[in-house]
Amino acid sequence: MNEKELQKIVVGRNGLSNFLLTLKIVFDLLPQVLLVYLISSLVSGNTVMDNVKYVFVLIFASYLLKGVFYYFSTKVAHEKAYEKLTDLRLRIIEHLKKLNLGFFKEHNTGELTNIVQHDVEQVEIYLAHGRPEIMSATLFPLIIFIAMLFVDYRLAIGMIAGIPLMILVRMLSSKLIKDKFQIYFNQEMKMREEMMEYTQNIAIIKAFSKEETLSDRALNTARSYVDNLMGSMGAVTVPMGLIDIFMEVGVVITMILGSVFLYYGEITTAHFILAVILSNIFTASVSKTATLHHFSIIFNEALKAIGKVLLVPLPTDKTGESLAVGDIAFHNVNFSYTEDGFALKDINLVLKQNTLNAFVGPSGCGKSTIANLLMGFWDVDSGQIEINGKDIKEYSQEKISRLIGCVQQEVILFDLSIFENIAIGKENATRDEVIEAAKQARCHDFISALPQGYDTRIGEMGVKLSGGEK
Repeated sequence: MNEKELQKIVVGRNGLSNFLLTLKIVFDLLPQVLLVYLISSLVSGNTVMDNVKYVFVLIFASYLLKGVFYYFSTKVAHEKAYEKLTDLRLRIIEHLKKLNLGFFKEHNTGELTNIVQHDVEQVEIYLAHGRPEIMSATLFPLIIFIAMLFVDYRLAIGMIAGIPLMILVRMLSSKLIKDKFQIYFNQEMKMREEMMEYTQNIAIIKAFSKEETLSDRALNTARSYVDNLMGSMGAVTVPMGLIDIFMEVGVVITMILGSVFLYYGEITTAHFILAVILSNIFTASVSKTATLHHFSIIFNEALKAIGKVLLVPLPTDKTGESLAVGDIAFHNVNFSYTEDGFALKDINLVLKQNTLNAFVGPSGCGKSTIANLLMGFWDVDSGQIEINGKDIKEYSQEKISRLIGCVQQEVILFDLSIFENIAIGKENATRDEVIEAAKQARCHDFISALPQGYDTRIGEMGVKLSGGEK
């Protein structure tokens, strides 16, 4: 799946919503046409009171139908948006479950949380609010232009005289707007991550009396975010103002041409009034498309962030065969996290079954990397890692984890009971197995001393336990 396919999946089809929106626009314009017709008839004296009643009934019915179609178009758009919001989050979660654990070493929790919560939410806002507004601002001018052709084709051409200037402004300002928004997005991400880090580690910060230093850092990031936001808005509002001015050119031309045509009797007073009304609505609608441009920018940026997860290729299908215990061997293994980063080169070693082995070396020499490769968190760039003579690349992480236990440097605990946290290591583990594992880890005594024993909930990241107990 590529970016275009992802966008197609996210946006989906909105035919019904667009159709209802079109009807809403038609019934929004109809009362104004009827009112001009009524004024013209009353001025010329070519109408009777019974006909006036019918015109007012039609105007009332038009406003009523406009409200009905607006309600249903909004309802359909929101329902579709919420469906996509749910579907996207489920897709992301399902995709994350299938990715190698190495992916989670490269992307921190704050980034992934931001994608699942904030970026998916931005997609929902675009689909429920931004896209309908953009469609309305696009359809309105189109329908008005068609209506204007029936009034007078020359006035219709004059009405769109400002369009080339608007397009020129948008072309010249698009790169500046994109660059400014990119700075804003980067600053927003930095602010979110620092705020999350600050709140998660507030206890440690207070323990080392670093509240002022780290608070100032978080506040400076927030201020920088506000400054960049103001700069981004400036890059948008200046082109918007120019577009608004240039689009008014069409209204002025319509008024001038209409006055000339009216003077020479080429159009009626009713047509002149209607043309002026339609040209003003046309200008307001086209100008609105410029103000709504930020919806598309934010949506595309959110889609790019979501793509960091959904566009990551899934691991290839692995063999269903079981992996047996045996010697561990590295044959000419080469691996690097990035092209210019740390690298392992030509690693060859054999760890015999039933032997005790240790990797000793300074920090950063590759001890954890070798362990991560053995666990299947990453695939080697070249060479082979074998267990019992079988290349582990052919086996899933689930099969490998059944043979290898791993105690990471950081403690990860869930807001579950102690029993449930220990049982995560083995599917359908019995209570006796959990207790035996706790005894081997020398944890049974302090767990038993807790008021609820193994059923004690330990809070998020084990906050209710001491550092040693974790």
